[in-house]
Amino acid sequence: MQAKLLRINLTNQTAKIEDIPEDYLRDYLGGAGLAARYLWDEIPAGTDPMGPENKIMFSTGPLNGGSFPTSGRYNVSCLSPLTGIWLDASSSGRYGYYMRRAGLMAIIVEGKAEKPVYVVVNNDQVEFKDAANAWGQTTIAAIKTMQEESGLPKSSVALIGPAGEKQMKLACVMNDDDRAAGRGGAGAVMGAKNLKGILVTGDQAVDFAKADAWKEIVKDFVGKIKENPLTPALHGHGTAVGMAMATQTGDAPTKNWTMGGWDGYMAISGPAMTQTILRKHPPACYACPIQCGRFVEIEEGPYKMKGGGPEYETLGSFGSNCLNDNLASIAFANEVCNEYGVDVISTGSMISWAMECYDKGIITKEDTDGIELTWGNHEAIIALLYKIVNQEGIGKVLGQGARRAAEIIGKGSDAFTVHVKGLEAPMHDPRAFFGFGPTYATSPRGACHCHGYVGGWDGRRGMPEAGVPDEYAQDPHGLSGKGILSKAVQDYCTAIHSSIICLFTTYALGPTELAQALSAATGFDYTAQDVLKIGERVFNLQRAFNNRFGITRADDNLPVRLMTPIVGGPAEGFVPNLEEQLAEYYEARGWEADGRPSQAKLRELGLEFVIGELYA
Repeated sequence: MQAKLLRINLTNQTAKIEDIPEDYLRDYLGGAGLAARYLWDEIPAGTDPMGPENKIMFSTGPLNGGSFPTSGRYNVSCLSPLTGIWLDASSSGRYGYYMRRAGLMAIIVEGKAEKPVYVVVNNDQVEFKDAANAWGQTTIAAIKTMQEESGLPKSSVALIGPAGEKQMKLACVMNDDDRAAGRGGAGAVMGAKNLKGILVTGDQAVDFAKADAWKEIVKDFVGKIKENPLTPALHGHGTAVGMAMATQTGDAPTKNWTMGGWDGYMAISGPAMTQTILRKHPPACYACPIQCGRFVEIEEGPYKMKGGGPEYETLGSFGSNCLNDNLASIAFANEVCNEYGVDVISTGSMISWAMECYDKGIITKEDTDGIELTWGNHEAIIALLYKIVNQEGIGKVLGQGARRAAEIIGKGSDAFTVHVKGLEAPMHDPRAFFGFGPTYATSPRGACHCHGYVGGWDGRRGMPEAGVPDEYAQDPHGLSGKGILSKAVQDYCTAIHSSIICLFTTYALGPTELAQALSAATGFDYTAQDVLKIGERVFNLQRAFNNRFGITRADDNLPVRLMTPIVGGPAEGFVPNLEEQLAEYYEARGWEADGRPSQAKLRELGLEFVIGELYA
């Protein structure tokens, strides 16, 4: 298996290729798992997230580089400047494909450049280039600049926009125009390193260990994904189809997580987008049979634009959570976020929080430079968004995220921030699906649905390979079994992020199918239980990383707002029984009462090297 790591030192502008140990590949796969193994060794306690000693790692996995469905993805990992703990964020598109075709499983970037640079990786050739022409450009323009200057149009670029250059803590890493490794502020780390981006391309063939079996598995799994009932819904209406589903479950946050039953959901739903502003399906992410991407156009008016259409998370953060039913303004906001390189979830969440501050008189028109932040005011939303991405006025405060912004503004505003460990919650409500309760509380990067996508299980199905029966999942408001379900889904999703493929494959492919694919790709013989054990190993190593930076059981919680009953809608009156769920979860995890993985659990998972630091 191709298993090379490129180590880039920006301080002295050197690059070298390293072999990745075979046991790392067997026990951690790639993606988030490989990153956890390397960065445990290379980011010690006390590291400054914005200092040159922080490292940022780009990684692919054993299923990338061929034609496995949804295998164009890559992962970005570092110490988060937003939360101060572990961060991994993945993105779709084609970057992961080009990394593998360049012969690479991973890239580690360390140090800091004296002036802005970007790096060109063309097979085994690495070049450092002056980023003077690209620095200051928005993402799509900068991609074109780097490809033209390098003479490599057939390539992919992972880069930051102006927000990352300004080291805004909500800045993300963009690629392929509108794809984002969105959460946690990895773009700010690149900005602090004076790194505009990394262009990759290559033409090396990727060998898979059991070639004949691999071809049959790919063909079979593409068919299974196409046949899954969710695939035509995602293909037809994109992830925005989730907004229509939310009307039936109460999942979409509304008015900064205070209400349900809003009349505006359908005006910003996937079908509404399809009927009004959708123009075509853009080129699909590499090898993706689902093809959920959108290309939309607003032909006239203040929100004139054309580009990637908003995902469900954008419709929630800039739409329902702000009581904004103006679809054109949400599409425009999405495009601004992509061009400047900011996380749509956190940025939209900061605007809905600011609206509640305004509504309560905590901030005023004087603070906003005249912007009237009334609920549903789409013109005000866009005006405030520009302040955030340009880091002007109150936008500079909001760009630091909910935890820090509430500390600065004060006046009780922390009571209605919605974050866990500093990361703003995604657009899924634990009061609608109780399984999200322990999942958000314990996710390694803060409030996160991707590290445990329980929405695909809670109220729908169990996971027999993990010993989770269907009855644990049938009632989304069930009072038992959610901690066990959460643990199982987290382990499986962590294996997915280490493989590294799209979470939407989990609707059609379970741990058994993933084990078959990994066995054919790597030559290691995995069972479903092996795959889940890898996910558990990686998850516990990420937890140990966070213990290193001060995380304890006291940090595993939900914000007050999410433990307060919602008004109206299908989830009205429900509040997760979090303490009972966490007790169940901790027992299933084998964690100590203080939040550390037990020594016995660490030994069971082959993580003995962690014990010395956690139990010194």
